[in-house]
Amino acid sequence: MPRADEFREFADWASDQSRLYERLSRATADDDALLDLAATAPASQPAPNLLLGAVHDRLLSGVDHPLADFYPTVTDDPADPTETDPFPAFQSFCRDHREAIRERLDSRLVQTNDVGRSAVLYPAFARVAAADGDPLALVELGASAGLNLLWDRYRYAFDDHVVGDPDSPVRIETHLRDGTPPLPEAAPMVTERWGVDLNPLDVTDEDDARWLRALVLPNQHRRHERLAAALQLAAEEPPDLVAGDAAGVLPDRLGDAPADATLVVFSTIALYQFPDDAVAAVRETLADASRERPVHWLSGDPSTPPSDPTYRHVRFEDGEAETAKIAEFEAYGSWLSWLA
Repeated sequence: MPRADEFREFADWASDQSRLYERLSRATADDDALLDLAATAPASQPAPNLLLGAVHDRLLSGVDHPLADFYPTVTDDPADPTETDPFPAFQSFCRDHREAIRERLDSRLVQTNDVGRSAVLYPAFARVAAADGDPLALVELGASAGLNLLWDRYRYAFDDHVVGDPDSPVRIETHLRDGTPPLPEAAPMVTERWGVDLNPLDVTDEDDARWLRALVLPNQHRRHERLAAALQLAAEEPPDLVAGDAAGVLPDRLGDAPADATLVVFSTIALYQFPDDAVAAVRETLADASRERPVHWLSGDPSTPPSDPTYRHVRFEDGEAETAKIAEFEAYGSWLSWLA
């Protein structure tokens, strides 16, 4: 897809999310110099997210520029992008910091590690535990910094139904649109957890933590507060993360899971960035592993857009797969429809 069309589509999506990002994206779609800069992003990555994230990252690092006046994350009294056009400042910023932005486009990935997505994990893992028992042995694909690996250490409010860790500093609020998901008061027990990512992020590293902040829309205060609390919690006991390609790492590691645990491989919204052959390779690996023990695969359906995800549960046993679509959810966990 041409980069200009990507920016126009992103602007349409951002119209009810961030007026700043809507205006910047729509104007970028008509700016050849900025499209040339955005072309530095790998073909597998969503260019608007990556370019806007790279700019936001520079601003969060303390760079002084008039563009900062539009960002609530770096100023207490941001300018209204509907009253003052932010695009001239954005053009100027990208010219002044072109090489630094290009470096980030070349070295960073869109790894939005939003813990609101754990809202779909809580009932999904409860469903698995009810079927095959706990404790659970968890493997996350596309784990980013591994914040969703810590899903059982968060507190959840599904409307008025509150579950999870009562002492957690991370609180996730989700509106139930439809259905009755399994929501036990306490999360199923987890005996082992680790994640794999092409470029895992370290929650204790200042640059990596800032990159996670940079990927959150600057006007979404609640998401920033939730991310800060999750990063602080994760830093106390950083998740076990492995660098590599999921299809290459899984065959050697799956057999190490505790024999008395239910094995669950999962992701939230990651598979849309996987090439088709990589998704097929993961599926084949899990089917092969299921000849020794049942394997559960929970993931956003790769055939649905990341902004409108459907969650699915595939249970493998003896090489055979049984698939169910179990939920639809907002990408940052604000609502959930339970289908199972």
